[in-house]
Amino acid sequence: MKHFVAHLTALIALSSAALAQAPAPGPITLSQAIDTVLARYPTIAGAQAEIDAARARTLEANADRLPQVSGHAGYTYNSLRPFVSIDLPGGPHGSIYESVQDAYQTSVTARQLLTDFGRTDRLVELARSGQITAQDALESVKHQLGYQTIQSFYGVILLRSSASVAREEIAALEEALRISQRKFDAGSATKFDVLTTQVRLSNARNHLTDTLAALEKQENGLRQLLGYEPHAPLDVSGGLDADAPALPESQAIAEGLVNRPEMRLARDDEQTARLRLEAAQRGSRPTVSADVGGGLANGFVPSLYDNKGYLTAGLSVDVPIFTGRRITGDRLEADAGVRSAQARERELRETITTDVSNAHADLAAARARLGSADTLVAQAREALELAQTRYSNGVITNYELLDAQSALRSAELTRLQARYDCVLARQAVARAAGLPPRP
Repeated sequence: MKHFVAHLTALIALSSAALAQAPAPGPITLSQAIDTVLARYPTIAGAQAEIDAARARTLEANADRLPQVSGHAGYTYNSLRPFVSIDLPGGPHGSIYESVQDAYQTSVTARQLLTDFGRTDRLVELARSGQITAQDALESVKHQLGYQTIQSFYGVILLRSSASVAREEIAALEEALRISQRKFDAGSATKFDVLTTQVRLSNARNHLTDTLAALEKQENGLRQLLGYEPHAPLDVSGGLDADAPALPESQAIAEGLVNRPEMRLARDDEQTARLRLEAAQRGSRPTVSADVGGGLANGFVPSLYDNKGYLTAGLSVDVPIFTGRRITGDRLEADAGVRSAQARERELRETITTDVSNAHADLAAARARLGSADTLVAQAREALELAQTRYSNGVITNYELLDAQSALRSAELTRLQARYDCVLARQAVARAAGLPPRP
């Protein structure tokens, strides 16, 4: 089952065969995006098929406890027929045959397991445990896909907002270049002012190009998750809500130790290993079965060609005496599986605690950066207003004005990144706690 989960995880990262669908009319919210991905992503169907296969294995394991009925029909031609010759004085010559030349037989046989002292019961429980594991694996896949959708969705919002800031900077630089060029033509500005503005404008345009390229990749990833055609319109609705509360650290750790998909799968593995061990320990117990059969057949003395009905019944006991240490090997393997699952569960406990602590540390740092960024934006905006006034009065140069404008755009981008980090850190806390993906 671990290989199955790893395979599903790889499919999430590499699958490119998602079924395309038309974009939803109107802007799509994060909740709608998550619901869409979890409703149609191919890996979900694969995980659901694994659940169906586990149910089938449960039926197969339970079949040994139910009556097994089989029918048989046969025909046998025998050219060699032993016989006894009879010669009576004065009488005709005769022969008594021991078998018929054309033998027919039909029968129905029923076999019922009476007891194997709990071994089949454990095998059925083992199969049901696999069914539970498959269900938890499906939830794990949904968990991963949901949070992948959240990260991709917020990435699109961040890059679109960053592109808007870059466009605002370009518009301001274009206006500054127009003013510088006009002043240069009038002789009140130097060529240096014009060239400086042109350089900054070129850098701003290059930055916008890089941002738009990153945005296109991010949008393509979200389209792939949603099942949209490449380059299909993608209208998302939402913002970077950095003020939403996060689950407290102690509560997040407690929730994670219970609800984290990896922990649930580890507990499933331990339960499966225990049931496998119990089944192995019952491998040396005897099996008691009853058999009942009946049918029609010919070839019975004295009327060889008459079809006669018959009924058979029996009781059988099978006792393993020597199995070449196979049962011992099964028991040792199952015991090792239990210890391995327990070690994995202990490791996960430490991992979950660390993940929650790290996510809370990232959240605290992001919120601190956001507070500084808010102050920085306010200061940069005030500095730009002063620079514009001083520039109008001829106190500062065009170069200093451009510095003030760039400082404001940089502060706005820093604030955007801080808000994005806050949102992702809060989602990381929820993911570490095993909470279902949601806005």
